[in-house]
Amino acid sequence: MNSADIRESYLRFFEQHDHLRVPSAPLLSSDPTLLFTAAGMVPLKQYYLGEAIPPKARMTSDQKCIRTNDIERVGRTARHHTFFEMLGNFSIGDYFKDDAVAMAYEYSTRVLGLPAERIWVTIYEDDAQTADIWRKVGIPRERIVAMGAEVNFWTMGPVGPCGPCSELYVDRGIRHPGDERQHMGDEGDRFLEYWNLVFTQFDRQSDGSLKPLARKNIDTGLGLERMVSIIEDTETDFETDGFLPIIETVARLSHQEYGLDAQITARIRTIADHVRACTFLMAENLLPSNEKQGYVLRRLLRRSQALGRMIGIQGAFMSAVADAVIEQMRQPFPELVPVRDRIKHDMDVEEQRFDRTLQSGLGEFTRAVDAVRKEGEDIFPGTTAFYLHDTLGFPVELTADLLRDAGLTLDREGFDALLAEQRHSGNESSGFEEATRERTGSIRLRDTVGHTHFVGYETLSAEAVVTGLVRDGQIVSSAKAGDHVGLVLSSTPFYGERGGQVGDTGVITTQGARLEVNDTRAPVDGLTIHEGVVSEGVIAAGDAARAEVDGARRAAIARAHTATHLLQAALRAMDPTVQQKGSKVMPDEFHFDFSFRGALDGEDRAALERTVLGYITANVSVRTDVMPLDEARKSGALAFFGEKYGATVRVVTADGISRELCGGTHVRATGDIGILQVKSIRSIGTDTRRIEASVGFGALREFDDQRRSIEELAGILGAAPVAEEIDTAARELVVAVKERDRRIESLTDAAADRRVRELLAQPLKIRDQSVVIAAFDELSADALRRAGDTAEQCLHDGVFIGIATGGDGFAVVKVFGAARSTFSARDIFTALTGKFGGKGGGSDRMCQGRVGGIPTAADLEALLA
Repeated sequence: MNSADIRESYLRFFEQHDHLRVPSAPLLSSDPTLLFTAAGMVPLKQYYLGEAIPPKARMTSDQKCIRTNDIERVGRTARHHTFFEMLGNFSIGDYFKDDAVAMAYEYSTRVLGLPAERIWVTIYEDDAQTADIWRKVGIPRERIVAMGAEVNFWTMGPVGPCGPCSELYVDRGIRHPGDERQHMGDEGDRFLEYWNLVFTQFDRQSDGSLKPLARKNIDTGLGLERMVSIIEDTETDFETDGFLPIIETVARLSHQEYGLDAQITARIRTIADHVRACTFLMAENLLPSNEKQGYVLRRLLRRSQALGRMIGIQGAFMSAVADAVIEQMRQPFPELVPVRDRIKHDMDVEEQRFDRTLQSGLGEFTRAVDAVRKEGEDIFPGTTAFYLHDTLGFPVELTADLLRDAGLTLDREGFDALLAEQRHSGNESSGFEEATRERTGSIRLRDTVGHTHFVGYETLSAEAVVTGLVRDGQIVSSAKAGDHVGLVLSSTPFYGERGGQVGDTGVITTQGARLEVNDTRAPVDGLTIHEGVVSEGVIAAGDAARAEVDGARRAAIARAHTATHLLQAALRAMDPTVQQKGSKVMPDEFHFDFSFRGALDGEDRAALERTVLGYITANVSVRTDVMPLDEARKSGALAFFGEKYGATVRVVTADGISRELCGGTHVRATGDIGILQVKSIRSIGTDTRRIEASVGFGALREFDDQRRSIEELAGILGAAPVAEEIDTAARELVVAVKERDRRIESLTDAAADRRVRELLAQPLKIRDQSVVIAAFDELSADALRRAGDTAEQCLHDGVFIGIATGGDGFAVVKVFGAARSTFSARDIFTALTGKFGGKGGGSDRMCQGRVGGIPTAADLEALLA
């Protein structure tokens, strides 16, 4: 069996056991607490949390995964990867431990053909039930090993679903000296873990206690690369049929023999692994940047490029490796093929960019080595290596190799400590625990008060019942006038903020009470929280209520939301690779973030506005259809990163213009938008742009503001409020100001020249050299340099120190003629900044920069002596 056989046999086996085969979710996770999909259960998390109903209680998948927590170990070990495939079978409230264990054992022995006597398992130390089940299927007691919670107890976060797990191992036998002394749990590859079964049976409370779940779940993960290595009996995952063609491509490009030299072999593996991961990430239209997922992608690409240089590859090469990846993976992941050329182009562009970074990093490295040697040390500081690595993107592997050539040793311990601190800080700052706690709290609130039925697509008002009230994070039975509360209804026309669209506002009334709703949130599916202030009376759970949305505001939001769809269509007409990266839709205005390679100038902005205005004036009807997700995708509807979609979705269509999966609210026809004005287009990251625009009455307000500004400008210029006259008056004013500035500069230069000549008549004498110091008020840097030239022309031999006292205290020091044998401009400037503060640079002949004070004659005597 090869990798394709194992992949298909797994999915088919579980299909035969009544599982639904579900496609791999994107690597770019829609979960806001995660950067990437790192396990098969991640895209199914909403089903485990009860936020959505799964398409079937039993599911199986081959999930693309990215993990970067051990990136430095990739290539140096047999099993670490950034990209890998995780085969999994899942049960949402259906079967539990007995069936999960039985099916895992059956697949391992009957399908894969693993010898039963070589299978070992681990269990959680307090999970005697699972030990009994393993014995029933045929695993003897001596091959069942109990482990602690740090290894065999899975948690989703500080609170929420959790449970024990059981791992399957295969004993590969004695293959190397020392293997006979290995035991389960030891470092080494004799006992190789290949499958993890997670039994989600508890709900961890905020006090740490474990509450049994009413509905127990199964989540399993089997690493494909590792299993192929076991079946094909290779030393590492990198020699398997799924990896070897990529390895061979890297070896060929480097003219190196794989497996001959340990260091070169590790680098070839790392390049193959990293480019494989980058190929899949870039297939999802991710571009290298300095933040979030883009930062990880850039780091992987740069690390690969640097390692390529270390093994002798010159010039751009990663696109050739990407070609090998796509050829190898095109059958299970056909989506790679149509974007092959774009991936290769983007890799080439990033390689060209990093060539410059490599040069700057080498310069910093050389200066740092010189500093270490000047101090008489032979240890290169970990802090410097971390600066090169983290700030300049200069891989630490490259630093370590160059240091070996220079005869120095890297303080790897210091570097690793800083790297660990950065990781720890990143985990703390990610807000994962807080987000998980808030999400779990919202689910519990929904389970307590019941689901909210949303009727806001059909109506802006509805009768309902108050099912819950939240004040200061606690459920309360009632709220009185003046209280700030979150109110939950049995049904609501209020749209809760999600998908980039802001929440509705309006009023909710009960008998004798009124809540002014200033925001609406939908933290999890099925729960809508109306945030506001009770303006009169008392509202209590169980009250009959009437909910009324602010209709004018909702209409303004709908105009803006539909406009984002039209803008997206116009952008994709310019570049089909454009992908939405985020948006915020507000009443009659929005901002829209998207990927875009290249620049967008004023002409592009005007073209976009014209295209969208054409869509608006066509007055095409906008309709919404509800259909299964698969059907929506087949219809060509666009889905975007960051959004979660259920089994049934809403598709918003403007015929001939746009078709998108969208749960937001929209106009009935494009003409309802009225008009669109693009306010700005700016970069918010590498190859990522943001358009800010207004529509409808918002655009009208923008036009009114622009008209008033034009009228005010015309009044200032003494011109009529007509574009041509304002342009003429502004140009005439610019010419007049330039002429005035020229005359002022001329007068200033003349005054400075006179001042310098007066001082030259009686220069100071220090160490038998003529020294002139001149202080000027508000003199420009150019004029100060010209004053120095005058001093040189008149004295021929001497020192000039000129300081402009206004602004930052700019100074010029010149040493000329015979004085250069006595003084250095660099030394004088250093002495001045040492006493008065400041910063600058230059040569022994001339230095310039900022000086924080004016030296007296006595100061100069002391400084220059």
